[in-house]
Amino acid sequence: MCGVFGIHFFDNQRPVNFETVQGATDVMHHRGPDDAGYFVDGNTGLGHRRLSIIDLSLGHQPMTNEDGSVVIVYNGEIYNFKEVKKELVGKGHIFRTDCDTEVIVHGYEEWGTDCLKRFNGMFAFLLFDKSRQLLWAVRDRLGIKPLYYYQDNDVFIAASEVKAILKTGFVKSALNENVLDAYFSVGYVPGPETMFRGIKKVLPGHCLIISQQGVEEFEYWDFAQVPASSQGEMEALERIEALLGDCVKKRLISDVPVGAFLSGGLDSSAVVGLMDRAIAPQAVNTFTVAYHQGFSEKEYARVVADRFHTKHHIFYLEPDDFFASLETLVRFAEEPIVEPAAIALYHISRLAREHATVLLSGEGSDEVFAGYYLYQFMTKIEKVRRFFPDNLLSSFSLLSSYSPKLKFKKYLDWFSLPLAERYQGTSSYLTPTLKKRLYNQEFLSNKSSYLEDQFGYFFSKVEGKDPLSQMLYVDTKTWLVDDLLVKADKMTMAASIELRVPFLDYRLVEALSALPSNLKVRKKEGKYLLKKISEELLPRKIIYRNKMGFPVPTKEWFEGDLMAQVGDVISDFKREPWFRADALDNLVARHRAGAEDHSKMLMTLLVFSEWRRQYD
Repeated sequence: MCGVFGIHFFDNQRPVNFETVQGATDVMHHRGPDDAGYFVDGNTGLGHRRLSIIDLSLGHQPMTNEDGSVVIVYNGEIYNFKEVKKELVGKGHIFRTDCDTEVIVHGYEEWGTDCLKRFNGMFAFLLFDKSRQLLWAVRDRLGIKPLYYYQDNDVFIAASEVKAILKTGFVKSALNENVLDAYFSVGYVPGPETMFRGIKKVLPGHCLIISQQGVEEFEYWDFAQVPASSQGEMEALERIEALLGDCVKKRLISDVPVGAFLSGGLDSSAVVGLMDRAIAPQAVNTFTVAYHQGFSEKEYARVVADRFHTKHHIFYLEPDDFFASLETLVRFAEEPIVEPAAIALYHISRLAREHATVLLSGEGSDEVFAGYYLYQFMTKIEKVRRFFPDNLLSSFSLLSSYSPKLKFKKYLDWFSLPLAERYQGTSSYLTPTLKKRLYNQEFLSNKSSYLEDQFGYFFSKVEGKDPLSQMLYVDTKTWLVDDLLVKADKMTMAASIELRVPFLDYRLVEALSALPSNLKVRKKEGKYLLKKISEELLPRKIIYRNKMGFPVPTKEWFEGDLMAQVGDVISDFKREPWFRADALDNLVARHRAGAEDHSKMLMTLLVFSEWRRQYD
């Protein structure tokens, strides 16, 4: 895995400074400690930091074609690069390396921007076409790899990380107040905006073409309208099982040691089991986070590790480690994300780096196989709403103002709103009534509609589909890419680890999207297909136990060890024009008393406070 940087002046008489490219690239040293490369040609510059995974000796970047007219810096893996390379060799292209980067270069020569349709992988790259004097900025279909950019009338800058863009000095770090409500509501900032004013994200499945005419954006892939499949259950099971096995197998391609994160849940356990099928009798390295306080999944992970005879490693995370790591979380994540599991992931990645450079995880399974219980709850609400007239439904939100508990206020709000207005992902915290309770009146009256606009846009793309299909699509475009995958990429790259996510192979995403919802949720059982597939692979107590994810006991910690840290942060927020002081006091008091669990909001405030300290 790597870090990429690019800069292009729209005035072709304005040269790029080499030191600018070098300085911006090298702040991403952790993304590529093995090698560095820089390229400057007039008004365009590219930089690259390399973490060597495939063809360790010949993969230096920036990489060019034979005559130097095409130059690329690339972050990611093309899992089918050998098949594409064979096709290109048959068309007369000559390769100097055996790495996937060169496949993109020759693919672009042969097919132009349509080459993207042939690649199966995770990637973000910047390709400079000297003959056409254009820069091509591309992000993979699902947004597994990040790509940020800044543009004004003079310059376009793009990079794997925000800090590289800031390093150039062309844009200063400043708070983007337009997205504050979005962050407080869901705990992250949905793309394309970021918390940094003026800096945006290339959306998943999108690319930008930068030339003297300006910047044009194109969407090259989406799965909103994948044609429905008529497959029955048995046929679907056979197809998805074979496809999932191939997705895992393809992600084992590497010239360095490979391992897996193992929480003991269904998703990571299935990945480990499929890895074992592919590489047995070679043992898989597996890595688990555990806690001395609160619930820990280590015993479930041990069951799976023993079943497949893995080389198993456990890391214990303590409350002091957790709080001390907030600074590290924000520094590497750059975007404020309310993901306690990100800290656990960072620490376990550092441990794993001693044994493996490439790790697989179960990220994305819930969004493609329908694993969250909230999907079923929201579907039930949709069914119940049909029995009430509109005027009665709207009164639910009025009733919520009389409820003392924020949790009940949220549920009553949900009943009052149609799906496209109430559903903002599994991380959603603030509903309209809660915002009235917590927000300062002026901020409430003038807040941006950015959050509602983004979710409304994605719901509009799947209008007419059943509720579950709509939620799966929207989550994949928002929560998955801008929270979970940010966490996954940034925390593993902070430890110079490449993370691969087989559940987000675009072929699997399309195949599952085409299947009816009753093959995803059946008889209150989410992930129905995956569980059926796993019955011959895993013990039933792993398959059918309650979902926990990558649990971090923040509720208990915020009731004890971390509450002292919250006081100063709350005092700071009382001086800001966003929250009512009495509402914040009440929130802390009820959490401390055990009356309600507000660890999510407390974490939201802590992370944002640390973000402002570092970046604002």
